[in-house]
Amino acid sequence: MKNRITNIIIVMAIMALTSCVREELLSSSRNGEEGESVKVELSFKIPPASSPQELQSRSMSTDNAFSVEFFKEASLTKTRSGEVAELYNLWLFQFHSDGSIHGSPQQVSDQVTMVNEMALLNVTLRVGTDQTLYIVALGKKVTVASNLMEVRTIKELENLQLDYVDNRNGLYYSRITNESEIPYAGAAKGISVNKTGNSDNGEIVYGTPDGFSGGIEVKRLVSRITLKHKFDVTENTLEGMRLLKVPTKLCINPASADKDVIDNIPMADLESDNAFGDADKDTDGFFTSQWYVAQNKQGTISDIVSERDRYRKVTDGSGKAPEAGTNIEAWSYSKSDRKLYTVHQIYVGNNNTNNFDVEINSYYDLRTIINSVDLNDGRIRSYTAVQKVYLSSSSYPTSSGSGTGTITGKTNVYFDAHYGWRPVIIYAQGHKVTVGIYKDAQCTQLANMNSATENWLQLSAYPNYTEVVRNGGANVLTNQIETNIFVPTRFKLYLYADEYITDENGVITDPEFDRNKVYNAATNYLPTNFVSERTLYVKVTTEDITAEGTSQKREGKYTIKQKQGHYVGLFGGEIENGQYTEGLIIDAFNENNFQIDDEIATAFYMYSGYYNVMTNYVWKEGEDPETNYRSFMNGKQATFNLATNPKNYVVNNGQESIIPPMRKINGNIDLYQYNYYNSFQARFCHDLNRDKNGNGVIDYLPDDPEKNEFEWYLPSTYQAFGILTSAGTIIYDAPNALALERNATLATGWMMEGGGWYSSNTGKNSWKWVRCVRDIPVPPERKTGTKVTTYIDNGDTYALIDLSTLPYGITDRTTAEGKTELYEELDLYSYSTKGTEYDPENPQKDASQPLGKKVFRGRKNYPPSKTTTTVTLQTLVSSFSSPRFIVSPTDVYNDGDTKSNSASSILQDTEGTPQSNSITMTWAEANGRLNTANSQGWNIPSKAMNTGCYAYKGKSGKDEPGSWRVPNSRELSMILVFAHELERFSSETGFQKLYEAKAANYLSNGYWSSTEQSSTLYSLDKATSGLIDVNYGLTIYEGANKTSTDKNRLRCIKDIPLN
Repeated sequence: MKNRITNIIIVMAIMALTSCVREELLSSSRNGEEGESVKVELSFKIPPASSPQELQSRSMSTDNAFSVEFFKEASLTKTRSGEVAELYNLWLFQFHSDGSIHGSPQQVSDQVTMVNEMALLNVTLRVGTDQTLYIVALGKKVTVASNLMEVRTIKELENLQLDYVDNRNGLYYSRITNESEIPYAGAAKGISVNKTGNSDNGEIVYGTPDGFSGGIEVKRLVSRITLKHKFDVTENTLEGMRLLKVPTKLCINPASADKDVIDNIPMADLESDNAFGDADKDTDGFFTSQWYVAQNKQGTISDIVSERDRYRKVTDGSGKAPEAGTNIEAWSYSKSDRKLYTVHQIYVGNNNTNNFDVEINSYYDLRTIINSVDLNDGRIRSYTAVQKVYLSSSSYPTSSGSGTGTITGKTNVYFDAHYGWRPVIIYAQGHKVTVGIYKDAQCTQLANMNSATENWLQLSAYPNYTEVVRNGGANVLTNQIETNIFVPTRFKLYLYADEYITDENGVITDPEFDRNKVYNAATNYLPTNFVSERTLYVKVTTEDITAEGTSQKREGKYTIKQKQGHYVGLFGGEIENGQYTEGLIIDAFNENNFQIDDEIATAFYMYSGYYNVMTNYVWKEGEDPETNYRSFMNGKQATFNLATNPKNYVVNNGQESIIPPMRKINGNIDLYQYNYYNSFQARFCHDLNRDKNGNGVIDYLPDDPEKNEFEWYLPSTYQAFGILTSAGTIIYDAPNALALERNATLATGWMMEGGGWYSSNTGKNSWKWVRCVRDIPVPPERKTGTKVTTYIDNGDTYALIDLSTLPYGITDRTTAEGKTELYEELDLYSYSTKGTEYDPENPQKDASQPLGKKVFRGRKNYPPSKTTTTVTLQTLVSSFSSPRFIVSPTDVYNDGDTKSNSASSILQDTEGTPQSNSITMTWAEANGRLNTANSQGWNIPSKAMNTGCYAYKGKSGKDEPGSWRVPNSRELSMILVFAHELERFSSETGFQKLYEAKAANYLSNGYWSSTEQSSTLYSLDKATSGLIDVNYGLTIYEGANKTSTDKNRLRCIKDIPLN
């Protein structure tokens, strides 16, 4: 018996195994191959909407004035037999278990008819297991900026933001106004798609209860808020309803979308189109106001215990209701005084006491009788309407008319050269507000939107350019907007200005300069005063209706000016073949200083944003020098990295009160999270660019100029030196920010002579001004100079720096006039280390004796400053570079030699004993002066020595002493900027690399210039030196000690005629 049982078990096991093997072998054939397309029937339905009144409701009571209750709309509580509903713009997505797309998104139908809230579709799906099916029906009115065909993951789909709110001339309305326009979405997880038989048919097997049995639930993506109300305040007249704190974007699945997506959806206040005449009442005597809106979950506030505590005062923030909670405001005005209003506040949530969740697929049906004006009730407040226009402009506005209100705004505020944006802020309580852009000061002729000279300024109701593009682009940019206002409103329209970098013909223009005048480039809070500007006018008209019905108007006229960008030379793009590939434009002023919103205070300074972080966004220690070199030549990539923060560093450490933390949405920094006053340096320039394709980011596509949107950026150190070299007698405010960081705590700015690592505001938590720059293509004639090339002089080939195409800042030093300005005549003395003059009564070995000869030396010079009012020979020598000069191919010793010499005939003492020469020297020795000049002011005559550049005789020793000179600080900066390119000609010229510091932390042991720090007494012993490091990072240091404490190296230059 035992054996029989055993045999039966064995047989049964074999049969079972055989069956399993057979099923497994047939499975692939029966169910189809993974990814194979099959035709299936897809069922889906709409579940009933949730009704918060089922959770909690409170009946109205005559003892409880102004009470709110939920009411029940019975017709919506069950599925109605034979009822027909329409779903529009239906999409189907199929995802693998890892969330990646399976196949491609499908737009399966423009319209689907659902009977009894159920439907059946014939669709094509891919064979597979453990998948997710997603159905999205956008509806008639909802749009999405992204291309749904490009969705590749569930996360991408669930993070999409759908547009459903319209901006009508500055006021917001929901596009969805009835049930037929509602969007839907739903998903079923864990499903399998199998092939059935040998045909291309298949079936869907549902593995989880996410969808109903045999299909998918698609839920409403909106909440419906309905308020039935009676107004029973005899002394007031109800004027309007407004729904506040409404998210302006819908999500396909708010529960699964990333938190930063939900948290950063902007809010808006929605208007209502309802009228409140007797003819507009429902049959029950109530009026109905209704909105379809996005989800806004603000949670439960446990310590709110009664309906009367359900409030938050907008005036002082008191009250326990959440600040971002969705609420209704009912506005009524006093019959005795039209400008006096009473506002009743009604919060929406899943109950009418302490919950403030407004959820999708939910209907919030509220009913109230407004029968109290008791201001002790926190839900009721008073408001006095005002008429006011605020617009910042170049001069004070003019106003006229019999209407009430003020016309105001900050003055001396211009649009800068970059893309501009500015709000027109209007406080109105009236029937009509009109804003127009005009070409004449009297505001009689609207600007012609088809004219290139007049359409540079446009008007829109949309608050940023992304929304402009998404809602019609050029079609929503106009010269006039008219808005009807009923409920007292502070609303905004927006001026958008195009770039202003050329004239109307696209030609770069150069201002005409007088070398004997000083020009301000955005100093002392004033815009650049030498660039061109263009002008249009804005007129704002507000019209209100008085209690007597008499129309009254108030007009304000504003002058709107824009400053043109200043072309500073060929310093844009990259350096190739010895020169930059593009020109460079700098903007006209420090824009963040100017107030453009009456409720937002300015922040006068900008900060780095990366305190205590070395980001390596600019350069990287230990990186290949060639790679770092390309990072230094142009600030564009560094600015983009610093602005978009791909490594997600903390940006506001130490400046939390000024710079909010960065917010990432779908991996991108929120483009409009900062305004002019709470940004940081790189981000400020980044945000001046325009989102031309409306995708919500500034696209940086350096290899696709047509689609690239990233144009304005912080200059690099190299470009700052270019700006300064072309400045001439232009004075820039200081210090200005660079696309640069030195280490975790230091980020240097640039100024007239402090353009490198050293300035008084080196710290990342130290303020700086922000001036942004832009590359610009230039015609061939502007590329003939500002480059490195070669030149043969006295039979020797040298590397030549050609600055002849700079727009300003150059003077030919080979002409008689140029030489007279550059040189001064001095008595020549013999060499001594201290400059002590020889005393026959007290003979000294180390003293200088007169040689009975006059020689020329470069004039002592110092840079102009913000306080400079008079141009002197000294400032001219420092401010203007030679248009063409050759550079000594090697470092020059203090005796003019190019090699070490232990017995220099030039460096003899008074007894004729030669001394050793030195590769480093004092400032005076470099400039061919007695060493007493190291401690003398520029106004004290010096005596000359035959040292430094003035003793150098060129490569072959053929030149006369005095043929070469020390570069001024701007000429030296060009040697440093083009050092890499000078080296490229080494085989032809013998040019040897400049001495390089081994680290970025340096202040001395560089190269001397002839320029002293300033004309002031406290800096008599300071002069400017410059240095480059192994990464091709460079600096100009204006505080080098001229005496023996700072001995620097020397490269000499020789002026070459222009012709």
